[in-house]
Amino acid sequence: MTTAADPERVVIFDIGETLIDETPLWTRWADQLGVTPLTMFAAIGGMIALGRNHQEAVPRVRPGRDFATEAAAIDAAVEADAAAGRDGPAGYRTRLYPDAEPCLRALAAAGTRVVVGGNQPTAFQRVVERLDLPVHAVTSSGSLGVAKPDPEFYRRIAAVAGAEPERCVHVGDRLDNDVIGARAAGLTAVWLRRGPWAVLQEERYGDGGADAVIDSLAELPGLLARR
Repeated sequence: MTTAADPERVVIFDIGETLIDETPLWTRWADQLGVTPLTMFAAIGGMIALGRNHQEAVPRVRPGRDFATEAAAIDAAVEADAAAGRDGPAGYRTRLYPDAEPCLRALAAAGTRVVVGGNQPTAFQRVVERLDLPVHAVTSSGSLGVAKPDPEFYRRIAAVAGAEPERCVHVGDRLDNDVIGARAAGLTAVWLRRGPWAVLQEERYGDGGADAVIDSLAELPGLLARR
């Protein structure tokens, strides 16, 4: 892992359940599908526990409807909100975790180059960009044209940061995507143990071979400074 004094140090952050609490997002999905948030959350948790793609929760709660079609409708609403300069109820109401921005600011103050990007559409990327976070760049699988855990995702997001994958630390909550996938692509992986994927995937993957495990982003600047 790179050191705190290394001018080429790069940290790449996942978005959902790493920087942003996705509760409002999945509540929005529940509203669109006409089910209670509890039903939506339980269906997503069930898919994770079964090792299935969480997108399969949509036809489970509403047979005959599919994730891609519903996501396109939500993305259109997000685009309309973004064009009007608002992050309103039609789209993804973003809610940063309390430890997110202080962590990003601490890393920026230490001279760290930070890139943010996860498996999200470009519409959600624009919502995150509007948060004006202290980062080098914000991107997404929608912009990169490839999604985690494909190794090409990590190569492309490292290129956005202007670094080789081996120079990058990847921080995220999902063991399959953010730890196992990142390590396979040559990145150092820090597992943030929070959110439903972290809780439910641990039984299957252990720590996924993470280089480090944290329970809060408040731990990250100190961890990087020590390594």
